[in-house]
Amino acid sequence: MDVIRIHRLELDCIVGIRPREREQAQRVRLDLSLYTDLSAAGRAGRISLTVDYDQVAHEVTALLEFRRYHLVEMAAEEVSAMLLGAHAAVQRVDVRIEKPGALGGRARAASVQVRRQRGDFPVNVQQLEHGRCEVLLDTREARLELVRIEPHSSLSAGPGFTAAALYWILSGSVEGEKGMDGEPGPIAPWLPAGAIRSFSDPPKPLHNPGPDPACLFRCWKRTPTGH
Repeated sequence: MDVIRIHRLELDCIVGIRPREREQAQRVRLDLSLYTDLSAAGRAGRISLTVDYDQVAHEVTALLEFRRYHLVEMAAEEVSAMLLGAHAAVQRVDVRIEKPGALGGRARAASVQVRRQRGDFPVNVQQLEHGRCEVLLDTREARLELVRIEPHSSLSAGPGFTAAALYWILSGSVEGEKGMDGEPGPIAPWLPAGAIRSFSDPPKPLHNPGPDPACLFRCWKRTPTGH
């Protein structure tokens, strides 16, 4: 199978169990491999027939900077679930996350590498009145999902608990709470920065004003319960 690779994507995020790691973001590096069929894109020359690696880099960066991970293993698992959920053409992913400062100079770096495919993340589909929610991964720390909204319809914004959420549009258009000020407005596609939403209690609905179905990726971050 063909593969798209991103080498040594660098960003700063919270990851680790020690007090210093819980308070201060540290540099991590990622190597990503996305396995998919590239023959159609290679013949037609259209970005819509492949996986946009710039978009992938934005998505991975947004997720890691939004979450506060205790373990690199959980970060790798969530990145894998997000990539397979957000990109239907991708059949398998390899994710390697490296912490250069993990061992305080005793080694060049510590890293975790995982290989995941679609069968590793059974999707829990929840049918809603005007769409559906596809839960990609649900843990004590976070919930990753795809939310699909029918045209000219609204869905409840929350899964029943108060939490901060990160999301971006995969297709169509969606309106809801915008930014930390809570003002309603359209949500832009591929939103890598400023995508953290602070929801009211209860959360306001998400609305699809367009004539086509809409789909967004969303990560709910639960209140920490320890480690």
